[in-house]
Amino acid sequence: MQWYEQIENVLKCGETYSHKELTDVLRTLKPDLSDSTYHWAISSLVRDGQIIRLGYDAYSGPDSSPKKEYQPLYSDLALELINQINEKYPYVAFTVFETVMMNDFLNHLIAQNTFFIQAEKESSIFVFRFLQENGYQNVMYKPGKNDFDLYWSRDGIVVTDLISEAPLRTNEPHTIMLEKMLVDMVADKLIRSTYSKAELPDVFEQAQSRYYLDKVRLLRYARRRNREKELKQYLEGSTIENVTT
Repeated sequence: MQWYEQIENVLKCGETYSHKELTDVLRTLKPDLSDSTYHWAISSLVRDGQIIRLGYDAYSGPDSSPKKEYQPLYSDLALELINQINEKYPYVAFTVFETVMMNDFLNHLIAQNTFFIQAEKESSIFVFRFLQENGYQNVMYKPGKNDFDLYWSRDGIVVTDLISEAPLRTNEPHTIMLEKMLVDMVADKLIRSTYSKAELPDVFEQAQSRYYLDKVRLLRYARRRNREKELKQYLEGSTIENVTT
């Protein structure tokens, strides 16, 4: 155990603390360290879920009640797509995500839905053709941002490649995981274009406070998508600066 993890035994349940108050508590545990060391310790505690960042200069101890696992609610069309693709290609790894799922975390709700189907690289083109041949409308295959903006229509379907090392559920491999959703909201330029990026800090704050979040799994996938630094900042509630778009 790190020395600063003992703060959990000091914080009072239900109380809110400022950054200075947390620093003062840490100073009682290990005096004579630099202010930057205490700041680093607080950031580590937030990252590991031992302290919850409630907002600007407001923190609390972890909620004593166990957090539930995120279970996405799929529309009838999404369930139909999952069943159709799985029946046709039972050994192909793929996930289905619909943008209205983000309404669970967004303040400005998404009204026009888009379905994103990510299938393993060698099979994604066959999934795309299968959907076209079976009469699904408005299906796009790996569109660029300009084509997506030009040809998008309500309930459009976008087929892209599944990134290797993407987190998948063992028992429900086609159902999106929260860790994957959060990373894709940041890393996927098409998904990112469907909501306001200014909402991301609140999205991550809500996700961490309401659901169990495997940060090791999330950051491993973020690293694969070259977004590890940015995701760490969102998890810690830091200000995002100089981020490549």
